[in-house]
Amino acid sequence: MVFDPEVDPLCGVKIRTGGVFTLAQARHAGYSNAEMRRLVRGGVWVMLRRGVYVEQSVLAVVSLDPQRRHALRIAALLLVLNRDAVAGGTSAAQILGLQSLALPTLELVVLTSEPVHNKRRNGYVIRSAALPAGHRRMRHGVPITSPARTVVDLARLQPLTEAVVVADSALRQGCVSLDDLRRVLGDCHCWRGIGQAQRAVGLADPESESVLESVSRVAMHEQGLPAPRTQVLIGDGEAPFARVDFLWPDVRVIGEADGLGKYESRGRRTTRDIVRAEKRREERLADRGYEIVRWGWEDAQDAPRLAQRLRAAFSRGAERMRGRIPCC
Repeated sequence: MVFDPEVDPLCGVKIRTGGVFTLAQARHAGYSNAEMRRLVRGGVWVMLRRGVYVEQSVLAVVSLDPQRRHALRIAALLLVLNRDAVAGGTSAAQILGLQSLALPTLELVVLTSEPVHNKRRNGYVIRSAALPAGHRRMRHGVPITSPARTVVDLARLQPLTEAVVVADSALRQGCVSLDDLRRVLGDCHCWRGIGQAQRAVGLADPESESVLESVSRVAMHEQGLPAPRTQVLIGDGEAPFARVDFLWPDVRVIGEADGLGKYESRGRRTTRDIVRAEKRREERLADRGYEIVRWGWEDAQDAPRLAQRLRAAFSRGAERMRGRIPCC
């Protein structure tokens, strides 16, 4: 959002508040009551929350961007609360665009370092929490918890699978590193749920390319399967011909978490071309002694079933590998 002080008397206010304003602020900026009534009735100013407005042009710009739309709603709430607070938890995750197993929620979550009774009302929840300076960021004009703090907070309070999905998403997006997450874990070492968060960060993988891969890795972990190598290139010397989601090199078993082959670019190839390329890819992998196990959401959400399929493949791989040196 770009505000021009030469044509907009409210420019300074909007820059400070993430684009929203109250009628009192508009009046102080020089708008008369008659002008404000005309702008509201004409739909130029739109009410976001009781007493908080935004220009229709701004609303139109953010309407197709869920991250900025959520940030605008947070901005309106913070203006009403009139206290030192930041978006946290699921709200910070939505503003950051982190992936999740859960559907996006309309409820807003804000944190404040001031003492408050945790409460849920009028479409938002406010919680009291420590907010060190290093745990704060600005995104889309509003204050939020840093990406690392957001991941750790969610990991403390959510099931392990959901926590790993969020952590992997943040790592994949590049807004955090594993070191960032470990630093915040250290800052919050005595907080409720920190053990769960430590487990989630321990399982997080910056190589994970999808939510399905994240869910699959947690299922493997919980079933006691050996941890695979992830996103491995396989080929002859310096000319790899395949990238696989998961690899257990000691038994030459490959795991594909989407049931589809990996292609650098499909371009204008027909479905027949793609199927032929995948068949050739599988043949080349089989020629090198690899077995491919494919699965989708149904198997990933049935951890015992996925584990059974993989263990069977491991057994067959061990038989094949007797007397051979494993490699990839």
